[in-house]
Amino acid sequence: MTDAASSVPSPTPMKTIQVRLADLGLAKENLRSSEPADDGVSQLADTILAAGVIMPPLVRPGRKGEQKFMALDGRRRRFALLALLERGDISDDYSVECLLAETPAQQAAAIVLPNTEHAPAHIADVIVAIGQLRKAKMATPAISAALGYSELEIKRLDALAGVHASVLAALRKGKLTLKQVKLFARLPDKKQQAELAQNAMQGYFQDYQLRNLVERDRVTGDDARLVLVGMDRYLAAGGRVSSDLFGEMPDALLDPQILDEAWRERVQPLIEALQLTDLKIYVGGSSEFGAPEGFFRMPYIYPSDFTADQKVAVAQARAEVERISKDFETLDPLSADTPACLATLILAEAAQYNASLSRSKIGAILLSPSDGYGVQATYFTVPLPVSPADESDAGDDADQDDGEDLGVVHSGTRRWNDVETPQADVEVAGLSHALHEIQTDAATRGLIRDLADDPGAALRALVAQLFKQLALQSSGYLEASALQISGTRYSRHGAQPLPALDGDVSDRLEARGAAYTASGLRPIAWVDSLPHGEIMALMAELVAMSLNACEKRTDNIRHGARAEASEISALCGADITAHWTPDQTYLAAHPKRDLLAMLDAMDAHDDRAKGLKKDDMVVFVAENAAERRWAPAVLSWDKPASADLADETSEPAREPEGAGRAGPGRRA
Repeated sequence: MTDAASSVPSPTPMKTIQVRLADLGLAKENLRSSEPADDGVSQLADTILAAGVIMPPLVRPGRKGEQKFMALDGRRRRFALLALLERGDISDDYSVECLLAETPAQQAAAIVLPNTEHAPAHIADVIVAIGQLRKAKMATPAISAALGYSELEIKRLDALAGVHASVLAALRKGKLTLKQVKLFARLPDKKQQAELAQNAMQGYFQDYQLRNLVERDRVTGDDARLVLVGMDRYLAAGGRVSSDLFGEMPDALLDPQILDEAWRERVQPLIEALQLTDLKIYVGGSSEFGAPEGFFRMPYIYPSDFTADQKVAVAQARAEVERISKDFETLDPLSADTPACLATLILAEAAQYNASLSRSKIGAILLSPSDGYGVQATYFTVPLPVSPADESDAGDDADQDDGEDLGVVHSGTRRWNDVETPQADVEVAGLSHALHEIQTDAATRGLIRDLADDPGAALRALVAQLFKQLALQSSGYLEASALQISGTRYSRHGAQPLPALDGDVSDRLEARGAAYTASGLRPIAWVDSLPHGEIMALMAELVAMSLNACEKRTDNIRHGARAEASEISALCGADITAHWTPDQTYLAAHPKRDLLAMLDAMDAHDDRAKGLKKDDMVVFVAENAAERRWAPAVLSWDKPASADLADETSEPAREPEGAGRAGPGRRA
């Protein structure tokens, strides 16, 4: 009996033939025969010139009035070859390898199947292919020549190939755009890439989240300090510039410290000119700094309260400012003489403000970077001496006092950053941003645990926070709740709670959440139903979980947060070793030299430790720390920060130079 399958004829394979370009026409049966050449044909021509025709066109024999062979599939390849012919890169005799469809079945298949069964290549697949070529040690020029892309485009695609695989998976599924993938390529942390890509796959991704991560701490050519410094001075001082590979973002200045030093050097002649007066001069990176000790921010000025003499004086002073400003319209900010010249304008503005003040005067000026001339002045006041006669006259009008010379804020205005901030002395030399974040993260979690166990300390911290927000108006308004208190639960991106520290507090809150759900009450009614002691304990846990003193970078010391953490630590007698000692996860982030220093600090030095491998040394240090209930000083907040404000001509919130006290961020 004959097998049925054997009775089915085998398909006849198409023959491979060589066709002169002059003999290759385009068949009318081609599904896109009437369409003109598209914009991508030029690039395809470059690819063919470099690597030849990779996929043979499918042709049939020509009929009467046609060329010798007619392309059923291969319209764009033929257009690309004709473009090369027109450019003079090839001749009519250029040989094209083709597959010959002789039978009607072959010709029908050649017309339809290439257009229906070939899925177009996704850009994600192209990116992956470029990455694989790079891994195969293929040089950029070679890849460029083979694919017909420019070398710059190959470098860009290669950069995209370096993103986490889940990013390209999200691109392939349409959850991310190519522009967003370019932002991912600028984000060095692959873990963050994976997490954000996962959010995109689940539909929770927002473009601004990624943009904020990429642009955070990025100094560009738009920086206000560059107005006065200029790119030439920055480069001459050793500053480096990096151009965005994708050409979508402004150039990045890689040495912001050099830029800052150059800007401060440029404003020095201005400082010297202003110091010839009785004004106190300060320099800061922003105009948002609070008033220095003994000074107040400018009060709100009511022109309607001006006396007749004041109105004349203010008008004259304003005219002088306008005259000087007009003279400065052609002033070149990059000129060597510009900083000293600006003193005239700043003093004229100070005179204008003085003319409008009744019971205070301008006593200090803060210079900070700004567009325009590259520097701006923020003015602070001091009270004028009050004579006995003035005090007597003011007695009947005490309720009418606008508080100008006391720095009181008028209704409808808000005062920002007027809570004095002592400067923390933090030793971060040789410390990476990542290790600094790990240390301050662990220190924060330890303080959370101690504060959660001390309702009295938590109550004081909570009242102080409310006093800042409501009495001093040092925060914005909240519209989503009747009770205008804001709170954010502490977490560090990608890090799990430490079980003995904030993890313990989280477990308590989860148990309370379950009890609340079971009660069927609303939050206020449920809290009211608790015994007083339980309410106090809950309050302590909630206040504690709102703590956040973590610092992600060594050049972003949070002086205000450190000062409060030190005060809270003193209130609750914080001691992280009562609950936790450095574990292997924490210690593994430190280099071996730090681990050896820890052994010395806990009097556990052992010469044999130097010969241990990193993993074994981590275990050794963890065991000794647990045995001695020891933690490095870097995890303690009980070292008070210096209460001194910045010196004159220095930035009020600028980190002091030199060695500092032990505290979070200081190497053990």
